[in-house]
Amino acid sequence: MSVVSNPPRSAPGPGSPGTPQDARPVPDDAARPPAHAAPRGRSGHIPELHGLRGLALALVVAFHLFGNGRVSGGVDVFLVLSGFLATGSLLRRAERRELRLGEHYGRTFARLVPPALLVLVATAALAWWVMPRGIWAQTGREILASALYFVNWEMISGQLAYGAAGPQTSPLQHFWSMSVQGQFFLAWPVVVLVVVALARLVRVSGRGLLLVVVAGASVASFVFAQELHAADQPVAYFHSWARFWELGIGGFLALALPWFRLPGAVRPLLGWAGLGLVVSSGFLLDGGALFPGAWALWPVGGALLVLLGSGGSAGWGPRGLLQLAPLRFVADISYALYLWHWPLLIAYLHHTGLERVDAVGAAAILSTSVLLSWLTTKLVADPAQRFREAFGGVRALVAAAVCVSLVAGGAVAGVRLLERQDAQLLAEAEAVAEAVGDDDGASDYPGALALDPRHTDPVPDVAVQPAAAVAAQDRPAVDDDGCIQDNHETPGADAPLLCTLSDAPDPRRVVVMVGDSHTIQWAPAMTEIGADEGWRVLLLARRGCRLQVPPAGEQADLTDMCWSWRANAMKLLRQLRPDAVMVVGTRTSTIAPGDKVNPAETRAWKRLDRAGIRVVTLRDNPRFEFDMPACVEEHPDGTGCTRPRADAFSPVNPVRQAEGAPRSAAHLDLTPHICGPVLCKGVVGNVLVYRDDDHMTATYATTLAEPLHAALRARAGWLFRDRPQTPQTPPLQTHP
Repeated sequence: MSVVSNPPRSAPGPGSPGTPQDARPVPDDAARPPAHAAPRGRSGHIPELHGLRGLALALVVAFHLFGNGRVSGGVDVFLVLSGFLATGSLLRRAERRELRLGEHYGRTFARLVPPALLVLVATAALAWWVMPRGIWAQTGREILASALYFVNWEMISGQLAYGAAGPQTSPLQHFWSMSVQGQFFLAWPVVVLVVVALARLVRVSGRGLLLVVVAGASVASFVFAQELHAADQPVAYFHSWARFWELGIGGFLALALPWFRLPGAVRPLLGWAGLGLVVSSGFLLDGGALFPGAWALWPVGGALLVLLGSGGSAGWGPRGLLQLAPLRFVADISYALYLWHWPLLIAYLHHTGLERVDAVGAAAILSTSVLLSWLTTKLVADPAQRFREAFGGVRALVAAAVCVSLVAGGAVAGVRLLERQDAQLLAEAEAVAEAVGDDDGASDYPGALALDPRHTDPVPDVAVQPAAAVAAQDRPAVDDDGCIQDNHETPGADAPLLCTLSDAPDPRRVVVMVGDSHTIQWAPAMTEIGADEGWRVLLLARRGCRLQVPPAGEQADLTDMCWSWRANAMKLLRQLRPDAVMVVGTRTSTIAPGDKVNPAETRAWKRLDRAGIRVVTLRDNPRFEFDMPACVEEHPDGTGCTRPRADAFSPVNPVRQAEGAPRSAAHLDLTPHICGPVLCKGVVGNVLVYRDDDHMTATYATTLAEPLHAALRARAGWLFRDRPQTPQTPPLQTHP
């Protein structure tokens, strides 16, 4: 008894997909990724598929060049086509007992590996040539992960989100989809073999049983993708299981196609409708934020409709358009073109210093990518295929494994060397931070003290610390303590965790720093002040989430983890009753001049004030339109790595005029110790001020301890008076 009955085998008419033979895609091309050209002239070839592949790749490249971060939907089409091609071909060979894993993997990876490794090696060379030293180690880790087909997980572990092409974007970001497909190509043949063997054992249809398995797995993956998308969209975007349903739905169509009986006149309508969905996806949807959620059904459904509408005899379908010579050419080189265009784009942006590619650059990148892709196809991919045909799949697999091992081994060796160098550079920066204040501030690295008018000693000409190569790693030590909430919508992400920055057996005062990453960056300075004064200094932080209260009469959306965290943080603060809550009170921007105060934040300060908790605000630091370490690496003296102070800040600290701000609050403005009278620079007193475009290095923050201490004494004098009563000890455990 079969799970699904075999479809009737009527004699097929011209172009009819009525039989499994008609429905099948390219024989023995199961592992061909969507960016590969399908061989022409074979039985069962679907002309629309080849053109759709070329169109999808053209959309991907166009949106990468000009889309400013918008996703075309082309990669989603690729995933559908991969599932469609792989599943049908694997089933046929498994049912004929012709599917041998060694041969199959050799055939698959002889096609995939050589072009990919060439691009990975070229990317390493480009990184060395035009990209800042600070990203070399991470690029090496991504080269290793790309060569071994797990770079999507590397990006998840590194908390990287899909982003528009820019100098701060990974040159290997696009390899995430190749990794998802590579994992599929490794696992899916085993699944098909097991299902077909089980079908023989229980005497049911292999196609029918596989159809049930694919349908069930695809539905489960789709549900998982919706849940993860709601909880943590950046993770969902790269997640293999959250993406499986797009591969699975293509496989489902390949298995179910023999049962479809569509009139010839209907097929062109389906084809044009599908083509419209594919082309319009990137223009109408923000796929970078919406995929792989339900909206990904837009391009996925479009690809399915094009496949369903293929093979019709009517002359007014999209086949003619999809068989145009330019689309066929793009499809022929599409795998290599997908690999080449992105690292060339990122390298161009690094080389020119532009944030977005201009028209001249786009033309240069596109023409270079096409030329390299054509050469790669002719001189690398095609010879690799001939090697496989001459020596067999197993030997091709061994050769591919050797090549992967060489590239992966080189990446590991390079990363370890860079990590050793980085550790030495960080140790030097830590030594500088520990020496701050020695010799009455007359050290080689005065940092913020160099902006103090009382500091008259000349600043010596020495190397900047921390070195630009490791500035991104120069974070507050508390960053590694596991007591800071990340900005995720996952269960427990609204719990208010407390970090202990300094403590004493009988603390004179309790100060709680509350806020986001711009509050966290002040931790080194407050740690030193707390130790000097015998205070207990705590940190209550969630990235991307400042302390706010909704307007009167409105309820916070507690299903949003940030708002839920805010509510829980307010409850905890009322329970702790510290002597002061320290927050960053303004927000600077690169979009508009000046800094602003959010009314939702002043409402939070007012609520604390009513609870008897005084507030200390810090003015925000400037933000830049470029990565500061990269700029300083190119200009070691900091020339050109500046922003006018009058552009970054309002003439008067806006918290002083903010409506609703409590009168008891103390407002601190450390701007004169971060920026000069005219310019905000990237290097002050031989210390690199920023580790990215808007966060201070821990080394520079340490040099701010003395001016911050003085500002607290001047504006928050109550913290330094003797307290008649011992502060209440918080009732919950904090991180050490």
